[in-house]
Amino acid sequence: MHPLLEKDHQQLIDLIDDLDKCVLKGNSINQATKYLDAFITLAEDEFKNEERIMEAYKYPEIIDHKKEHVRLLEQLRSLHSKLSKGHTPFGKDYMQRLRNWLEGHLLDADNRLEEFLYQINADSNKIEK
Repeated sequence: MHPLLEKDHQQLIDLIDDLDKCVLKGNSINQATKYLDAFITLAEDEFKNEERIMEAYKYPEIIDHKKEHVRLLEQLRSLHSKLSKGHTPFGKDYMQRLRNWLEGHLLDADNRLEEFLYQINADSNKIEK
């Protein structure tokens, strides 16, 4: 994993694991909401960081990548709104979809970004020699 992305990605994975455990244990909606709040905040920060990197390096897939970020944040905010109103659409099925999205995003879109960043670095090393 590229060092510019590794820490944030691991934190997202750790938080989703914690949220998943919370749901599986049947903890309160308040507890699940706290984990969800932390996940949303971290995702927003991580996405902003990724987008700054993509802009700085003129990443050619930036528009589609940003759209994926927007879609996930909309889903997370919608879920948060439902939970805070007492609705409980949250369970194993939703956690599986969330985990699948995160893993898919990390393995697909973020992997392509990492490859791009490594290539930029490799190309700059060739120029310097």
